[in-house]
Amino acid sequence: MAEYATQRLDHLGIVAGICREIGLAEQIDRIVGPTERQVSVGEAVQAMVLNALGFTARPLYLTTEFFANKPLDRLLRPGLTAEMLNDDSLGRALDILHERGETEVFAQVASHALRVYGIEHRFVHLDITSFSVEGEYDRPAEPGVIRITHGYSRDHRPDLKQVVAALLTTYRSALPVWIQALDGNTNDSRAFPSLVEAYLARFREEPMPYLVADSALYSEENLQRLSAVKWLTRVPERVGLAKQLIAAVSAEEMQPALQCF
Repeated sequence: MAEYATQRLDHLGIVAGICREIGLAEQIDRIVGPTERQVSVGEAVQAMVLNALGFTARPLYLTTEFFANKPLDRLLRPGLTAEMLNDDSLGRALDILHERGETEVFAQVASHALRVYGIEHRFVHLDITSFSVEGEYDRPAEPGVIRITHGYSRDHRPDLKQVVAALLTTYRSALPVWIQALDGNTNDSRAFPSLVEAYLARFREEPMPYLVADSALYSEENLQRLSAVKWLTRVPERVGLAKQLIAAVSAEEMQPALQCF
């Protein structure tokens, strides 16, 4: 007599399909290089993406439980089992990504995905935000490790320590193309040039996109340093000439800006 078993696919089939379309696992494995792992780094990342969309706020060691009733042959590849996706395997994959540079890996994967879907990114938007965290975090500074500390709190919790995240997104689609974690006391104006230079260094043989940022970009030092970059920003009102121009024009005289891109 035939025996039947049920497995849950839910919305994860759509996510896995998109991962295949952009070659998520293959792209990561190409960037990272051979590792002789039973579960490749790319497969581990794809598994964690699927897990994050259906098993949030659970520790990493419960990932095997999440995949116990999922059709892994369809979501990842035939031959993988839930037991292979344990916290040791996934944690070591994260270590390898960190050594390779998670920001750079993400940028390459995102750029490839945009090409797959034919999404142009002639204009990219840059901004920085902060995330408050609970706890002491009194560890001494280590090379290559961000500092969780007090800084300008955008969520109005100056009593809490925080981390800062920088994000570059494409215009219209708002898809992220560069994500970088920074120290909790990072100053926007001082951080912008390094972020822009790191991102644009990838465009050696391609036309550089236009950069759109808020007034934190505007300073004499930044504008000189980014003189070769095509950028668009707002002159802050602390500049005397900007104050004069704003005072000289009434709200009734102002006209909506034409959307030229």
